[in-house]
Amino acid sequence: MPKRNLRIIKRVKNVPVIGICEACKMQFQAEHQPAGQQARAQAVIQQQFNAHRCSVPSGETPYFD
Repeated sequence: MPKRNLRIIKRVKNVPVIGICEACKMQFQAEHQPAGQQARAQAVIQQQFNAHRCSVPSGETPYFD
């Protein structure tokens, strides 16, 4: 299983709105933020990522950080 890593996959006007865990492919979303609120949107997505636990397909070893 790949290492847990948050990757932003969609931005609207340079504000992150969707992130994905590269290990388990779980998606995290931030509500639309006004322009100039990139840090707030990134923080919301990062908090969701930090709180999740990767679900592991059968036969694979889980990754715990």
